[in-house]
Amino acid sequence: MIGAFTPSRISSKQPLKIVIAMLLTAGFCFAQQGPQIIRDLSLLTGKEVIVQRMPFCQPGTYTAVLTYAGKQAKVISLKPNNIPRLSEQNMKRLAPDARAMLQDTYASATILVQFEDGTQLDSCGPISPSRLADYLELAPGETLPSVSQGTTQSDPPISSVADTTSSASRQPPNLLSDDEVKHAIAGMGRDHWVSIQDMGLMAAQGNQVPAITLYMPEAVLAIKAESAKKQFIQYELSEEDKQRSLMIVAQGYAGKTISEGCTSITRIVLLSDPSGNVVKEAYLSEPLAETWRNSFGGTNRCQALRAKFSLEDVEKVRAAAPNGEFLVAVFSGTINTKMYKVKKKFQSNLKLN
Repeated sequence: MIGAFTPSRISSKQPLKIVIAMLLTAGFCFAQQGPQIIRDLSLLTGKEVIVQRMPFCQPGTYTAVLTYAGKQAKVISLKPNNIPRLSEQNMKRLAPDARAMLQDTYASATILVQFEDGTQLDSCGPISPSRLADYLELAPGETLPSVSQGTTQSDPPISSVADTTSSASRQPPNLLSDDEVKHAIAGMGRDHWVSIQDMGLMAAQGNQVPAITLYMPEAVLAIKAESAKKQFIQYELSEEDKQRSLMIVAQGYAGKTISEGCTSITRIVLLSDPSGNVVKEAYLSEPLAETWRNSFGGTNRCQALRAKFSLEDVEKVRAAAPNGEFLVAVFSGTINTKMYKVKKKFQSNLKLN
């Protein structure tokens, strides 16, 4: 599994280096992936494209065909991803990055192409505009209307959607002191993280167990500084690095077989209790691409998610929670896949005082 966070300080014996590698591979960036994104995939219909390295499947199946990478094909049709959608009112309540990710998911579609030898294959499932480049690129000489790049007033690009309200939704700066930063870079607080796994019967039978991993800011700083040192590079500290925030990485279920699929995570939210008496959204969030592979060469693509919450919001949720044990709710689209309880023992490991 690439990009997944599976170790647990509570119950797992897997090495910490897996967590560090995953954090550094993802880069800790909370930015959109490239300025040029085709928002309306239907504009590809009839276009000649070059298939990339991601597998395509026999239509209506998960039987992957890997021999057409680099071949030219024509887009025959698209099947929109008709998943349940949040109401406009609920969409407005989301943090800009979370809203942008949902809009990207809603715009996804399964793409059917036909190659020069007559073979027809599809994308094995819906793909979103932000991931299109992993699957297809336009053949030489093919062009699309400028509107497909999301440059018009009526259909702004995802990055613009986030920018229009980011100043209102972001928390005011609440930074670590210079001494706190210095101690963290020196390695103090490096172990202030914890992983909580979903050990339910169905989850345990999968290839990947759903889990969340929580990191205090000093742990993030220590891990990043250590990685920079090992690479013989200078660690350049950003203002975001110094934020007093709780970072949460959530991964979904992945089945043992391709047909069982995997769950992409699109939203993480903090709750005081199951009824949602106090709810806090992330002020920053970022999708993490994951690739699931089995021993037969079959692959599935799904998405983990990294989100950041101000420690002020964490404390508000915790103060309202029964016994101080708050919940982390993880969503795939509109579906609440799991609510994890952050028990006192986890808070103790985090040094969340």
